[in-house]
Amino acid sequence: MTILEALNWGQEQLKQTAHEKRESCEPMGDSQLLLAACLSKPTAFLFSHFEDPLSQTIIEKYQRFIARRKRHEPIAYILQTAHFYGRPFHVNPFVLIPRPETESIIDLAKEILQDTSTIIDVGTGSGAIAVTLAAEFNQPVIAIDIDPQALSVAKRNADRANVGHLLSFMHGDLLEPLAMSGIRETNQPHTLITANLPYLTQTQFKLTDPDVQTYEPKHALVGGLDGLEHYDRLFAQLAMMRDRLTKTVDIIIEIDPSQSNPLAQIIRSHFPEANAEIIVDLTKKDRFVHVSI
Repeated sequence: MTILEALNWGQEQLKQTAHEKRESCEPMGDSQLLLAACLSKPTAFLFSHFEDPLSQTIIEKYQRFIARRKRHEPIAYILQTAHFYGRPFHVNPFVLIPRPETESIIDLAKEILQDTSTIIDVGTGSGAIAVTLAAEFNQPVIAIDIDPQALSVAKRNADRANVGHLLSFMHGDLLEPLAMSGIRETNQPHTLITANLPYLTQTQFKLTDPDVQTYEPKHALVGGLDGLEHYDRLFAQLAMMRDRLTKTVDIIIEIDPSQSNPLAQIIRSHFPEANAEIIVDLTKKDRFVHVSI
């Protein structure tokens, strides 16, 4: 079997699955990514080597990859790699696959961060946000997650990006590890908190693609009845800790576009004087909230 024959076979297999399930997918692109990964080559290599024969070992590995993709397993989990802000991150079913739209959190942080900022990433998951902030700004970051298996992935990614020395990992629910650590008011003038917490409702989760429903961790996606349970608790914890934090605190969070108004009410209930700015994503939908308290 040549590279071209393998690509055609893989594409047809994935097309058949898409047709049977009446779902949209990218059979051509997926088959190219999977075969390139089997060969440890960039996808561009395939197009100049169509006639190259494949070894039986490569063919069998590729067939296994295609079989997994036919079962809707995300490409990122098959290859155990996803890219975020230009960097590769290890991912597995214990963590969400980083989404491109979340990269805007890094861009927003660039407008806020100071050289002496204390940076805290809540619900770090794979560590995509925390690791990227540390790498982009060469500043220490505290990364918190309730799942020890997710923290293991984040630690691996910190080492992979050569910023392990800048990351401090804490296990616990939202900001509780900081509160339990006996944190006292710091001399640092500013704190930045980033959080991409679970914000889907049960109804929204049921409408997600099979890739998401079957393989990605539900507890990292669903945020209670209205999707805002975790953010409500985050701001409640912040209110309790406010006098032990820096004079200025900025929070950047990601939400569903439908949640901007109810979230604003939640923020006001904990911080009546807070300034909350809704920021749209690349598709002009409400996606991020910048809160100053």
